Amino acid sequence: MNIEYAFGYIYRKFAFSILFVFSVNAISGEPDSHKELTQYLDEVRVESTIPAMAVAIITAGEVSYIGGFGYLDEKLTRPTTDKTLFRAASISKLFTAQAIMKLVELKKLSLDDEVGLYIPQLEKSQITIKQLLTHSSGLSDVIRPASVKQGRSLKRYLELVGGAVPEESKSHSFVYSDTNYNLLGEIIRSVSGQRYDAFIYDNIFEPAKIRKSHFYDGSNENLAEAHPTYRGKLIDKLEQRPYDIAFNPSEGLIANVYDLSQWLTLTLNNDPFILDNHSFDAMLVPQVKTTWGEIYMALGWQVYENEYGKVARHPGSIRGYKSLVLTYPDSKNAIIILSNSSDTPRWEIAKSITDILNKSGEW
Repeated sequence: MNIEYAFGYIYRKFAFSILFVFSVNAISGEPDSHKELTQYLDEVRVESTIPAMAVAIITAGEVSYIGGFGYLDEKLTRPTTDKTLFRAASISKLFTAQAIMKLVELKKLSLDDEVGLYIPQLEKSQITIKQLLTHSSGLSDVIRPASVKQGRSLKRYLELVGGAVPEESKSHSFVYSDTNYNLLGEIIRSVSGQRYDAFIYDNIFEPAKIRKSHFYDGSNENLAEAHPTYRGKLIDKLEQRPYDIAFNPSEGLIANVYDLSQWLTLTLNNDPFILDNHSFDAMLVPQVKTTWGEIYMALGWQVYENEYGKVARHPGSIRGYKSLVLTYPDSKNAIIILSNSSDTPRWEIAKSITDILNKSGEW
């Protein structure tokens, strides 16, 4: 279906209810908890009018459950699978943070370095790399993504951000913004001598054997397969958030749950091909209190405690898409959710999955 002519197209909830289609791979047999999960996930998808959703679960550092629910097309002929590509939105920030830590390991930079050392447009800002990682730079999202047709260069984006830096920018409380991570992406490019996406590919994607997930490269062929929806209706192309290469480090990842599960298992298991164990541990240390209750910003991850232990997470949202990576790092358990709906109750889903697996004893 051509997305340009899809305005007003509605995924039919009635058809979902009748067909109950899903594609799930249970690893090493199918315990009763997985049957309960499959039933719950498809029911919540139907109730929430989510056309396409994919979920992966990691148990003790290994993928234990993975699959897709729903369809990608009006005729209900293309089922969602664990290889279906979604816009992962702010899940991108986890890869950017991990890339920065890789450069720290390589002694190419320090978290206390001022951003102006690497980005001339911000040479007077006194903002540090750590402040960008923890959203404590004082920078907000005054500059929005621009479409390819608008023709804004990365250099121009940096000039605009540089002109928006607050005068008192050395010490700030928490302000979540894409701008922080877009600047981290430019630092990665400046220090490594590679494009941002090339550095991520060489240092994270390749070791994790990620083959299909990617960052937007400016072509119309390089887009998500699952198109964005709101209340079951496809969002018109003109109302979608533009793809902008300057925003790749904060929101440009196009991913499937299979690839994300490959990456996350290596990360949770402290695989040295991704990061050494000291780096990942350092990324989970609380740094800055957020405005979201008892949640703290660590280095890329949002961390807190719940009834099941320490949690490290990052959600993603772009109009028409919602995603979530939620981990229990001490037990190496995790949940990954990708969906093409603004209506996805991701927190409820993650909580229900956690409850089911703890009740069954699997977690």
